[in-house]
Amino acid sequence: MIERLPSILLSLFAAFFAAIASFVISAAYAEHRAAEIDAAATSLAENAAPSVMYLAAARAELRHTQALLSDLVNNAVLGRPLDRHELDEARDNLSRSLDAYLVLPVYPGELKQWQTVAQELGKLGLDTDRVVSLAASGHPDEANKLMDDALRADFDATSEAVMASIELNAQHVRRMAVEIAAKRVGSRRIALALNTASVAFALLACAAAAVQVRRNVRLLWQQGVLLERRADELEQFAGRVAHDVLGPLGAVALALDVALRRCGEGEPARRSIERGRQAVMRVKLITNGLLAFARAGARPEPGARAEVRPVIDDLMVELVPVAVDLGAELRVEPFAPCAVAASPGVLTSILSNLIRNALKYLGDAATCRVVVRVLDAREAVRIEVEDTGPGIAPAVEPLVFEPHIRAQGARVPGMGLGLATVKRLTEAHGGRVGLRTVVGEGSLFWFELPKASAEAARAADVDSSASA
Repeated sequence: MIERLPSILLSLFAAFFAAIASFVISAAYAEHRAAEIDAAATSLAENAAPSVMYLAAARAELRHTQALLSDLVNNAVLGRPLDRHELDEARDNLSRSLDAYLVLPVYPGELKQWQTVAQELGKLGLDTDRVVSLAASGHPDEANKLMDDALRADFDATSEAVMASIELNAQHVRRMAVEIAAKRVGSRRIALALNTASVAFALLACAAAAVQVRRNVRLLWQQGVLLERRADELEQFAGRVAHDVLGPLGAVALALDVALRRCGEGEPARRSIERGRQAVMRVKLITNGLLAFARAGARPEPGARAEVRPVIDDLMVELVPVAVDLGAELRVEPFAPCAVAASPGVLTSILSNLIRNALKYLGDAATCRVVVRVLDAREAVRIEVEDTGPGIAPAVEPLVFEPHIRAQGARVPGMGLGLATVKRLTEAHGGRVGLRTVVGEGSLFWFELPKASAEAARAADVDSSASA
């Protein structure tokens, strides 16, 4: 036995070295794949998603600007007073949206389309200035002729260029999503192969020393758990990125339907796909609500109504699993049925932003809990979202509802637009929004929207007065 000791030790060392080498390669490969997936996800979150968002906003403002300019020319032809304030504001919004898009990095093949958008925007601006100048200087017929001869074509060309850029970014989103999925699958397969090899080498070492074998098996198990956890985290991150992408929703819904048909009954992925379909439908609902809001001239439609309970129930179906994944409790305190004067999509957008923001910033609190309350505030409905997170610093609190404002040192992804969206939507619907926070104890965000019955009563009074 003593004579064989060198060969046993050599075999043990070889098996140990091979096992360690497999672990190192597995970890390095996993890190490499994780870096690739992180880079792809970051590209989606910081470039593709903002590009689509800014372009979609620009396209809406483009049509709004065209309608306002047409009204201005018609007023000039009819000899009516000209009011350029709303037109100037729409043009400023259009320029801001396109300028925000134009400063983003371009993807391979996007430069030509980027240049087309910039060129059409410049031409549109010059022709618009000419039409406004002619109308204001007492030449309405010339302004109307220029509007028909050139400016309508400018608007159409700019709209087509913007739509082409949206589709180009959407194609990139779909391509990156496929790459992320493929890299995840490949990473798991290679990691599984390397882990299997590590087990085999550890079993070979068992013939020389049971202690070494047990040690290797323990390390193997820990590495396997680490790799699985990392894969789960990457899957959750990819899901969040996909959820934040405001690309063409039809293509996404179609892809999810195809995936669901290919997924067999009882497979773990089936539930995730079904939740994804529900999320797409919810985004469609929000989008439709926001579009209806924008088309109403920055005012809610007369008679708009949303029952609070169905909206909260739908959000709980989507967000309770997210809270569970974060190790947090998400609950709603009992409340009486009520309705607000806003579309279901607008109410969903406000509540979803507040709840997601609360879950995202819970951090390492000893008790991770988010509570939603619905209260009666006379002629309004007050909804509160309270968390047990770290709270907000006094220096940041006055600015928290401003665009692109985030907590100093925040380690969670985001663009700082969620709370700004909440404030805009709430105030546009005649409501209020506010915050109470204590550093180290948590925050309470609240908003109030007029009750639907109160809005209906006002509308009835207006109609009665008009009839009289």
